[in-house]
Amino acid sequence: MEETMTHAHNPSEMLKRYRAALIGGVATLGLLAGGAAYAQEGPRGSELPKQLGQEATSDLEDNPVILSAPEPDARRIYVTDPAHFAVTTQHFTVDGNTGKVLGMVDGGFLANPFASSDGSFFGIASTVYSRVAKGQRDDYIEVYDSKTHEVIADIDIPESRFLVGTYPWMTTLTPDSKSLLFYQFTPSPQVGLVDIENKKFVRMLDVPDCYHIFPSGNDTFFMHCRSGTMAKVTFDKDGKVEVKETEVFHAEDEYLINTPAFSLKAGQIVWPTYEGKIFLVDISSGEAKFGQHFDVFTEEEKKDNWRVGGWLPVAYHRGTNEIYLLGDQRAKWTHKYSSRFAFVHDAKTGKRIRKIDFGRDIDSIAVSQDDNPQLYALSTGEKTLYILDAATGKEQHSVPELGHGPQVIIAHDN
Repeated sequence: MEETMTHAHNPSEMLKRYRAALIGGVATLGLLAGGAAYAQEGPRGSELPKQLGQEATSDLEDNPVILSAPEPDARRIYVTDPAHFAVTTQHFTVDGNTGKVLGMVDGGFLANPFASSDGSFFGIASTVYSRVAKGQRDDYIEVYDSKTHEVIADIDIPESRFLVGTYPWMTTLTPDSKSLLFYQFTPSPQVGLVDIENKKFVRMLDVPDCYHIFPSGNDTFFMHCRSGTMAKVTFDKDGKVEVKETEVFHAEDEYLINTPAFSLKAGQIVWPTYEGKIFLVDISSGEAKFGQHFDVFTEEEKKDNWRVGGWLPVAYHRGTNEIYLLGDQRAKWTHKYSSRFAFVHDAKTGKRIRKIDFGRDIDSIAVSQDDNPQLYALSTGEKTLYILDAATGKEQHSVPELGHGPQVIIAHDN
């Protein structure tokens, strides 16, 4: 076991070949043009994946073609399948406009996805081992062109990243998308700094015993601390760190869900508790400003055991200032279980606007940031992404066969 935790910055040839094999699976069948999604029989009688378009499935075995994806827009999303802690994972590129899978890339153990705000690239922070599931460990950052899905950067980092699991906002880009920050969850926590523009690891930054990374500038980010405060962390090019803690904004017994929503462009953090209270933190000015918190569930609903539930249970639309929260009738401490409903509230007034009934168990949600937003509802059990009109709740598309147990949704336009 000691060998697997060794910090090795020069991966062996075996590791390089293994990583190359993962890269080789990038998008051979992906990067599809349009076309109606349907199932057809392959040349040898096998059924081809239902989400592939006609252009990709016609004579696929005889005439393989790799196309480029269209330019990403607000409805380009990425779905990560951690495959129930498998050593290899899949990351699907989905076009919300058509409900089609455009491509996919492979990753290693508990890979964390990220996407640039300008739409030019996406990537994963990942871990592989020299003997697949054991041996010498290698952590790295892989960056892909968002249209071709070709690797444009492969950056080695210290072996310290995957204890954050699949939680978002533990691995994130700075606002200019030139640097990546990743969290090291250890008794002595640190944040890794990666220069994406120059394709190199820079250094580890010492941080207080706080969690998550919410950038407010290219050299500043906020973290949540055990004391109920936010820590403002500023760093310089030499790795010098300055930390300033805010006032306490929630009580000790108000347990925050560890997968909040965060809009990088709006600088808005939306943080629900296990019982459905919403805390708002605005960091757009470079300082943390705490909004008026509110309860999603009424007193009557609380008596009927309505609570938050899901892996990514909250989403935020910055244009309308609307908050979407997964909820259902459930026992206490089941906040990671799926929910059948989304409650939509105005972030300013706390007033409920509507309630969406999915008619199925949903684990994770996200919302597109355009003027007519889509609501993305991911069912881990069904391995399917459901795409709905966010205003009406009407289903527009469903994207099946997304790996073994998809959990995470990210987008460029956040």
